[in-house]
Amino acid sequence: MNRHHGFFITGTDTDIGKTHVARILADTIGSTRKTTYVKSVQTGCTRHESGVLRAPDYYHVMAGLARVNGAYEQHVPYRFEPACSPHLAAGCAGETISLAHIRECCFAVSHGMDITFVEGAGGIFVPLSETTFMIDLIVHLSLPVVLVTASRLGTLNHTFLTLRVLRESNIRIAGVVFNHCSRNEDRSISDDNCRMIRTHIHPVPFLELPYGRTDETETKEFCDALCGQI
Repeated sequence: MNRHHGFFITGTDTDIGKTHVARILADTIGSTRKTTYVKSVQTGCTRHESGVLRAPDYYHVMAGLARVNGAYEQHVPYRFEPACSPHLAAGCAGETISLAHIRECCFAVSHGMDITFVEGAGGIFVPLSETTFMIDLIVHLSLPVVLVTASRLGTLNHTFLTLRVLRESNIRIAGVVFNHCSRNEDRSISDDNCRMIRTHIHPVPFLELPYGRTDETETKEFCDALCGQI
């Protein structure tokens, strides 16, 4: 996949709003550019009465301005029912997650598009098999990363560790999104977390997303900075 035509959205942990961020970025950029989305691996799927596994992240993002540009199986190459680590879910289903297959799907879906967002599952060291991890997929796709981090206690350690490993793996960090995941947070902690991360990643583009709302101006500026790297 051409690294100049997309971004990989990863996080410092699970359940910190990667899909929420993907929807916001896809909607913002999708208003002026042809934008699509791939959920590389989805666990915790629900089974439709037809027997098809429905990937909730895909349906959330595609309800916005992201465009369908391929088969459902290409937009979500791997879908599993158990809400657990991808390697365990795949093992329970008797499947093996192939990095090459995900890459082929990303190529197919990105054809003719200006921007393709590829979302991972959990953080960069979530196992995809006994020997491969999410960071191996990022390297395999050769995509720059948008890192989503949370406002909660512990985020500084998780964020700085993730950033260090990405840099040591020669993965370009396109931007960092500081997502307020809860309305009930200690603002003295979250405000300082935000300040520290913003300071230490400079000049990497940075976006703070308040809980339950977005600042359209700041979001557009962040998206413009992403697109300016293409």
